Amino acid sequence: MGNIHQTDAIVLSRTKVGEEDSILTFLTRDFGLLRAAAGGARSLKRGQTGRLDLFVLSNIRFYVSDKPEKLCRIRAIDVVEPYLGIREDFKRLCVASAMAELAAHCVQEGDPVPAVFELLSACLGLLGDGVAPMRVLLIFEMRFLKELGLAPELSRCLICGKEITGKSFISPPKGGLLHPECSSGGEDEELTSGDLATLRFIAGKSMSSIGRLSITDGSAGRICAELNRFSAHHLGFEAKALRVLLQNVP
Repeated sequence: MGNIHQTDAIVLSRTKVGEEDSILTFLTRDFGLLRAAAGGARSLKRGQTGRLDLFVLSNIRFYVSDKPEKLCRIRAIDVVEPYLGIREDFKRLCVASAMAELAAHCVQEGDPVPAVFELLSACLGLLGDGVAPMRVLLIFEMRFLKELGLAPELSRCLICGKEITGKSFISPPKGGLLHPECSSGGEDEELTSGDLATLRFIAGKSMSSIGRLSITDGSAGRICAELNRFSAHHLGFEAKALRVLLQNVP
């Protein structure tokens, strides 16, 4: 015999197995990453299989086998928020996919990170509500790094220690900002004073305030590209969807 558990969960990926079954990867509030098998008529109530769409926030009940080699099985699922607006635009889907890839890479099975779950849920909500997709991606990237303890140091130059108020360079190897005269080029990327103000705003404000961030999608995409190089250096990983999104950023 096994145990039945219940938690809020977001579908990150879905792989079909046979004609009826699917293997799903969830980000859960209480159990970290969760891989589970969802049967067709055998496991879910009639009409529930459509509730396993990508990026849907649901409350799930799942069965954990006593045999560790066996996947959990979904028993029931109740949709909390479908984030329907995400499916209306390809760019929004790409941003949602990039956020899901990052979460799946950094959160472990059985090791919950509630702050990351709440961040992903909030950013999917912004996407679904029509907030510009690159703005949402920028918010997610910066806050995601902050929750993991990997956010760049934004107050002082990491070489000379002086406060930074104007143009600066973000250095992935150093882990933060450098004054122009302290930067040796290489992997360092230039940030304007406006870029720096945006990153500080995202890092320091509540999510309810950040959602009202005023920035063009083009500017958000440019800062995203710079921040992505920083995160890829420290995570050792770059989301495929993120690479596609940023290919056309000037």
